[in-house]
Amino acid sequence: DFPTWPHVDDPPATGSKRREQQKLMNTFDRYLIRRFAHVYFVAFLTTFGLFVVIDAFTNIDGFQERNAGEGYLMLFARMGHYYSYQASPFFDMAGPILIVISAMVVFAMLQKNSEVHPILSAGIPTYRLAVPLLIAAFFVDILLVINQEAVIPAIADRLQTPRGMDQSTAQRVKPVYDYATGIAIYGEELYLEHQTVRHASFALPVPEIVQDLTTLRAREAVYVRGGSDRPSGWLLKGVTRPLHTVPLTDLGRRIVLATDKPDEVFIISDVDGHQLHRSNMSYRFLSTAELLRRIQSPSLGLTSLRGLALHFHERLTKPLMNLLAVLITLPLVIRKGSSSLVANLAGCTLVLGGIFVFAQASLYLGRVSLISVDLAAWLPLIFSGGLCTWTSGLVQT
Repeated sequence: DFPTWPHVDDPPATGSKRREQQKLMNTFDRYLIRRFAHVYFVAFLTTFGLFVVIDAFTNIDGFQERNAGEGYLMLFARMGHYYSYQASPFFDMAGPILIVISAMVVFAMLQKNSEVHPILSAGIPTYRLAVPLLIAAFFVDILLVINQEAVIPAIADRLQTPRGMDQSTAQRVKPVYDYATGIAIYGEELYLEHQTVRHASFALPVPEIVQDLTTLRAREAVYVRGGSDRPSGWLLKGVTRPLHTVPLTDLGRRIVLATDKPDEVFIISDVDGHQLHRSNMSYRFLSTAELLRRIQSPSLGLTSLRGLALHFHERLTKPLMNLLAVLITLPLVIRKGSSSLVANLAGCTLVLGGIFVFAQASLYLGRVSLISVDLAAWLPLIFSGGLCTWTSGLVQT
C-alpha cells in the first residue's frame, strides 16, 4: 500500500502520484510540527528554569532582605510570585532564539535519522520540509505579538518592581524634563501601580510658563490619562502654594489649570509615571499603539524619540527575521556534499551568530545616530534575505 518512489528519469508526478505525494507530506507536516513544538517547549522550560536558578541564587539577598523574617515558606512564595511574571518578558527575549534552535534540532534529527532521503526519492524538493516549520514559527510569532501587545503592558508595573517587593512598594524617582512644556518633574517616591508620586515638585520655566522662577510642590501627584475630551496630565494634591499667587503667563494659564479644590492643581503633560522610573527601558513594556503615541508626543527629547523609533522598527522586523532564520537554517544543516552533521551544525551556528552580531551592530549605529533608525532596523533583514538566497544553492537535493 506504500507509494512507489519514482526514479530520477521518471516524468513529473501527475494524477494519483500527486495525491500520494500530498498525502505523504500532510502526514509528514504534522510530524514535523509536533517535533518542533516538542523541542520548543522543552527548550523554553530548560532555559527559563536555568534563568530562574541563576537569577535566584545571584539575587537571593534581595529576597531575604525584604522577607522580614517571615520564614522560608513565604520567601519561596515571593520568589515564585516574582518569577511567574518574569516568564512573559523572558519569552519575549528568548522566543526568537528558540525558534532558530528548534528548527536546527528538527533539521538535524531529519538528517541524522536519514529521513530526508525518502522525501527526496518521492520527488519532493527539500525546501518543502521548511513549510511546516515556517507555519510553526509563524504561530510562535503570533504568540510573541500577543505577549508583547497584551500581556506585557498589562503587567508592566509588576515587571518593574524590584525583587521581593510588592507592587505597591515605593520606588525611586528619576527626574524627567518635559520638552513640550519645559517643566521639570521630580519627587521622592513613585508608586507605579497608581501612577502616583509622593512629595512631587514641578519646576515651571521662565518666561514660557511663569514670569518668575517657580516650583510647585505637592503632597502627591497622580497621573491622569486623558481622552478625546480632556488632555493627560498630573493632578497635584496638597499644593503648598495657592495657584492664584503664581505669576503665570498666557501660555502658563493654558497648561497649569485650577480645579474645584483650592489645594489642587492640574498640569497638562504627556510624561507619565513610567517615564519617571527607568525611562530608558520602559518602552519595552509598552504596546505598539502606546509606542506610536509617545513617538508623536512633543514631550520627549530627541534621544528618547530615537530610541522609541528604533524599537518600533525592530518590532516590525523581528517576525520576518524569525522566518528568514528558518530558511537559512535548512540549507546549512541539510547541506549537499557534506557527510558531517556536526560540521553542518557548527557552520549554521557560526552563520546565525554572525547575523546576530551584525544586527546588534546595526542597531548600535542607529542608536548613536551614525545611520538612520529605519535603516538600522531593516538592514539586518535585507542582509538576511540576501543570505537566504545565497545559501539556497547549498541544500541537499
